[in-house]
Amino acid sequence: MKATILIFLAFLLAGCARTPTSDFVQGTIRIVAPVEKAPGRVPGVLDDGGTIVFTMRDATGKIFDVYVDHHLGTKTPGAIYLFAHPTERGSVCVKNEAEFRKIVRLE
Repeated sequence: MKATILIFLAFLLAGCARTPTSDFVQGTIRIVAPVEKAPGRVPGVLDDGGTIVFTMRDATGKIFDVYVDHHLGTKTPGAIYLFAHPTERGSVCVKNEAEFRKIVRLE
């Protein structure tokens, strides 16, 4: 009887174990790895001084526009923004760039 209870508890605890995630999470934004270049979209450099823009798709199929800030007069050179150009409303600055670069494989 004790063996049955121990086996039951072992399965119960194994089911409660949390699997580490490799997703990028910031606030309500979740980017699920693996991430790939969105098909049909060409990366580019904008004529604002050199901001790099590319589009990616995560494992759930969500599309994200990514901007690496290099526009003239920027106070955040090299900062990564999601959704919109750093000077536009709706852009979100990535707070943990190291984690984002690891998930997206920007290195």
